[in-house]
Amino acid sequence: MAKPLKIQEVENPTEPDYEVFLSFRGPDTRNDIADYLYTSLIDASIRAYRDDEELRVGEEIGPKLLQAIKQSKISIPIFSKNYAESKWCLMELVQMVECNKKWGQEILPIFYDVAPSEVRNQTGTYGKDIQSHKDKQLYTDETIQDWKAALNTVGKLTGWELKDRRKGEFTKDVVQELLIKLKRNYLTVSSLVEMDDQVNKIMEVIGEQTTETMIIGIYGMGGVGKTTLATIVYDKLLADFDHCCFLSNVRDTEIVSLQNQLISNVLRNKYLSITNIDEGVTEIKQRLSCKKVILVIDDVNHQTQLDALVGVGERRFGRGSKVIITTRNQELLKGVDFQLKLTGMDLDHSLKLFSRHAFRRDFPRAEYASLSNKAVRICSGLPLALKTIGSLLNGEGKEAWEAMLKQLETIPDQEVKRKLNISFEALTTQQKEIFLDVCCFFIGFDVRIVTHMWDSCKFFPGRSLVVLERRSLIEIREGNRLWVHDQLRDLGHDIVREKANLKPEEQSRVWDHKEAIDVLETEEGRKNVEAIRVRFDHQFQDLIEKEESVRLSNLRYLQVDCGGLDEGNVQHNPSTNWFQRNPIILPKLRWLSWQNFPIFFKFTKRSLKELVILDLSRSEITDEWEGWNDLKEAKNLKVLNLTGCRNLCRTPDFSDHENLEQLVLEKCSELVQVDRSIGKLKELVLLNLKYCRKLQMLPDEMEELEALRELLVDGTSITNIPEWKGMEKLETLSASDCRLLSKCNLAGCSTSLLYLDLSDSEISEFPSGNFGSLVELHLSGSNIQELPNSIEKMKNLKVLMILDCNLEKLPRAIGMLKKLEEINASMCDCLCGEIPSEIRNLSSLRILSLSDTGISNIPKLPESMTDLCLLGNQHMRCPDLSNLLNLRDLRLELRYQTPSHPAPSLDWIGSLTKLEHLCLGCGGLVTLPPDFNLLSKLRKLVLLGCNQERLPRLPQNLSYFEMRGCSISILNISYLERLSELEVSHCEQLIEIQGLERSKNLQSLRLERLPLLVKLPDLTGLNNLWRLRICKCPKLVEVRGQLESLESLGLMGCESLERLPDRLSFKHIEELNVSGCGKLEEIQGLEVSENLNALSVQNLPLLEKLPDLTNAKELEYLVLWHCPRLVEVRGRLKSLKTLSIHGCGSLRQFSDPSSLKKLQLLDIKECEELEEILESDEYRDWKKAGKLSAGSSVGRVLKSRRGDPV
Repeated sequence: MAKPLKIQEVENPTEPDYEVFLSFRGPDTRNDIADYLYTSLIDASIRAYRDDEELRVGEEIGPKLLQAIKQSKISIPIFSKNYAESKWCLMELVQMVECNKKWGQEILPIFYDVAPSEVRNQTGTYGKDIQSHKDKQLYTDETIQDWKAALNTVGKLTGWELKDRRKGEFTKDVVQELLIKLKRNYLTVSSLVEMDDQVNKIMEVIGEQTTETMIIGIYGMGGVGKTTLATIVYDKLLADFDHCCFLSNVRDTEIVSLQNQLISNVLRNKYLSITNIDEGVTEIKQRLSCKKVILVIDDVNHQTQLDALVGVGERRFGRGSKVIITTRNQELLKGVDFQLKLTGMDLDHSLKLFSRHAFRRDFPRAEYASLSNKAVRICSGLPLALKTIGSLLNGEGKEAWEAMLKQLETIPDQEVKRKLNISFEALTTQQKEIFLDVCCFFIGFDVRIVTHMWDSCKFFPGRSLVVLERRSLIEIREGNRLWVHDQLRDLGHDIVREKANLKPEEQSRVWDHKEAIDVLETEEGRKNVEAIRVRFDHQFQDLIEKEESVRLSNLRYLQVDCGGLDEGNVQHNPSTNWFQRNPIILPKLRWLSWQNFPIFFKFTKRSLKELVILDLSRSEITDEWEGWNDLKEAKNLKVLNLTGCRNLCRTPDFSDHENLEQLVLEKCSELVQVDRSIGKLKELVLLNLKYCRKLQMLPDEMEELEALRELLVDGTSITNIPEWKGMEKLETLSASDCRLLSKCNLAGCSTSLLYLDLSDSEISEFPSGNFGSLVELHLSGSNIQELPNSIEKMKNLKVLMILDCNLEKLPRAIGMLKKLEEINASMCDCLCGEIPSEIRNLSSLRILSLSDTGISNIPKLPESMTDLCLLGNQHMRCPDLSNLLNLRDLRLELRYQTPSHPAPSLDWIGSLTKLEHLCLGCGGLVTLPPDFNLLSKLRKLVLLGCNQERLPRLPQNLSYFEMRGCSISILNISYLERLSELEVSHCEQLIEIQGLERSKNLQSLRLERLPLLVKLPDLTGLNNLWRLRICKCPKLVEVRGQLESLESLGLMGCESLERLPDRLSFKHIEELNVSGCGKLEEIQGLEVSENLNALSVQNLPLLEKLPDLTNAKELEYLVLWHCPRLVEVRGRLKSLKTLSIHGCGSLRQFSDPSSLKKLQLLDIKECEELEEILESDEYRDWKKAGKLSAGSSVGRVLKSRRGDPV
């Protein structure tokens, strides 16, 4: 009788006792590959569990074995001919798959003497064995099906095939790859070094006053952990900033390139092109001065870098920006707000870091304790040395340790590079070549692209990269980007130079432009150089033009920066085939990167035969370009990048490039046709057609792209995605912003898709198919009305984005998506009724946003939630959120307008002790719970429409408090000592704000539409207040106090206002807006305002004069509207760019009109006397200024220039 096999359950695995679990069929492999592998793992200090399935009896997997499977980080089934004959092997395999699904445990199969397809499809002996189990009728159909599913799942995974390889070499490769995978699993950025104390020091200096601009400098010798510390602080602060930039490798990057990267990252504009440093400084000042930025400038070594990027002492970024500088030279940090010196780690932390890399745990193995302590002392507390040397010794025996430490002891402590060089010398020739390539050229590059060149050069990158990463000489970071520590990068540079006897012409790699020109001028240099980066300038052109031919016989990588090419460059050269007349011969060239490639150049065919990567992005090439014919010689081409080639209307014939793996045509704005020959690209993995706006159709031959994994068609004009049955490997399909896309058939690729984006399209029905592998689904802005019940098959889905679409309900099957982490269904107007109660089953859900929907009822939510946004209508009932103890960010806005919906009870809110941000808006809410002040971690609080007459005591750690539309009459903030921002608006009953004068940390104060507010306390003590905005407080008579830090002041619509703050408050003022204050007769203090940049004075009927503005040397914008008594504007306004004067009928004179040399925009209306005198010679320069275009306004000009206007 068939019976189910029993498996004893264990809890979620804790810290693994084993690192690797081996599953194998004893008679097939015990005395063969299994024994080789197990012994090699133990010798490499990898904790491995080896199961002998033949020794077991009974019908159950016991708890010890089950624990071994579940607590291992990696499981390795060794598939041999008779593996499926063993029920135990099959049971183990089912458990591996279960652990993979539940906890992400990795499975790496070895295909010993069978093909993956036999395992996957149960053919050959596997099919016979499964049928045999079935025929015996000892096991249920469900058990048999579980076995088949597990075989199918694992058979699809990437692993190792033995085939005809020698077992010793094969085992060695497996162990090497396991070592790097186990190391990656163990280490994280935050755990690389124990830096809590240093992080805390910086965070304490920054404090919670995020509105204060600050520059922080971190200095210390190379390898001490400066970059790591900056990264940790950057990551901690990132959430508070809309604009961010991390400039790494500053030492070796040209300043103009750094400026381009800074501006592009902050403005999210990929293709800005700064051509010189001065232009870059101007652009940074103009574009970023109103942006709140978090910026890291890593490894600065020249003052010119800081002058060009941040200008220490200047204000180039918006209020609240944070700049972190790392350098080895403390002298460069003069003028920064805070300096921190990093020194070596103490012995305890050093031993911990060393052990993590040498043993993959926090302490050494007992038999290596003495040797480990010795190694730690040699490393002198330097994290990089501890990491690199620990990695070098990982898996080695005692003899190797002793020999290595003996060699290290001979090197003085201060000679860090010599110690690191030992790791370099231990590499093979190919590994050294790759390491030096990365150090000199490829930091930040996608390793998947660079690998093509190394493969072509037979550097064996697969294994070499594993060794380099295992030994901590390189890292492969997020996005598959290569990274090398700056100390190791410098080591690589020094090795290249020393090997060449410090002679550039003997160097194999040249990365400096000046040296590159020198090298290219000598025959010896042309012969020796293998990789070079050069600028396309007149020096380079002259050098090539004067030669009959240039032969670079060993060059494999050529990068030409053509960013400065202009009409002058073009005219300097003949318009004929330049390379044909003066050919450059590059017989070994593998990679040509020449953005803005000049079309009058011509390849030589001999230079293309070995080419594998070609980047001609942003070039002027066309369909008729002669180079297409020459490119047919590049039979081995793997990567072709034509991004931004705006004159390209049709792609070339791809018939000669059947090895192509990546084709990038992004932002080819005129592209209308992809050639049908694309179907011949059987190896194509990536096709990028993003923002080819005129592309309306994809060829039918796309179906033949059987290797394609990533298809990007965002922003195109395609109308249909047909069923491509051949794309069985497609993992990413991104078709966002395809406004005409209405049909999409994904049946052919649904099982393999991991990422699907159909947002902002016309898709109205979700495509059919089995999307069991899908991880992210984006449907925002589409016409989708419902999600199918088949969504239950999306067992791997983590992100569901359905904003602003026509969705009417969420299916109950959504509760089956155990891995779902984020749902955003905001702005779905048609989404009504109740959220399915099954949502409580989503144990991984962290983020839920349901703003502006028709949802009426929220069920109990899972305790895993950390971020929740509920903005409801009058029908939504307030949920009980008392179980959400992990909630950090809550936005709850509900409307109660009918008797059937009384004001909600929020008694549960005090239990949410982890809350950091809270926005509460519940119409009709009369009371807040008394334990509200117990939310000790709350930093930001927004109260909207609260009807309570007096607030309870608020959490005293608040740094931001906003109150809008509330009914209280007195607001007491005297106890909120950490408050830095206060906004109070639309509170019609408010008559007094108590304790305002005690808010010593207050930096920003906004008061708006407070009709009963009569007075404010003296604000003299608010030494940190830099922004003050008071709007439409009609009974307010005066603003008292001396505000010496004030930079931005706005007083609008205060009809009773008679007195401004003390004149010394204007000393540092940058922006001043005074309007609609009918009783104000004068504005005193502007005569001392040296930093004033923008002045707007409007609707002041009693104002007769302004102070002399001569000292306002930075004044660029001046607006004077409807001041009928104003007679004269005094002062030399040398920096003024925009002048707008309306309705000032008495104004007849500027004391020095000739000083307005920089005037660019002039806007004068309803000023009869002034318009008359404009005809005089004295005002002739004004006529050169442009007029504001119709429909524009000075307010809009000011806002675009200065950001948030006061």
